[in-house]
Amino acid sequence: MRYIDNRDVNEAVTEMVRVLGPHDAEDWSVPAGSLDWSCWTTAAHTAHDLLAYAGQIAARPTDAYLPFDLAVRSDSSPREVLQVVTACAGLLGSALATAGREARAWHWGPCDAPGFAAMGVAEVLLHTHDIAQGLGVIQGCQASVQTGWLCVVQGR
Repeated sequence: MRYIDNRDVNEAVTEMVRVLGPHDAEDWSVPAGSLDWSCWTTAAHTAHDLLAYAGQIAARPTDAYLPFDLAVRSDSSPREVLQVVTACAGLLGSALATAGREARAWHWGPCDAPGFAAMGVAEVLLHTHDIAQGLGVIQGCQASVQTGWLCVVQGR
């Protein structure tokens, strides 16, 4: 059995950029699907969580999240926010690759490296779906062996 790892995080972010990148000139201030957040805020949140997961698995705290936060400048374009997501996914991927499967860190209890990888993949794919819905570019998502989801976008 293959555990979810850094390769899956990278694949999920590649899919996110593939789906959303062509729509970076659109209005990202609209709500992301059924969320109260805008598409822009949802993408920035995704980057934040990926960075937080990277910090956790790198430092391996046992009782809380590390006391740092990601601040994406409010004047950043959607393209720039997607670059921040890509960078944070790269940091998570690097932390996962060096941590080893047996590494444990706190996420409302102990969590192993594949768990952080799975949370990162879920965060990216679920919010890609939310943002794509908000931008009106999604028809639906279906199961995929590699990432768990494959989003089908409308041609414009």
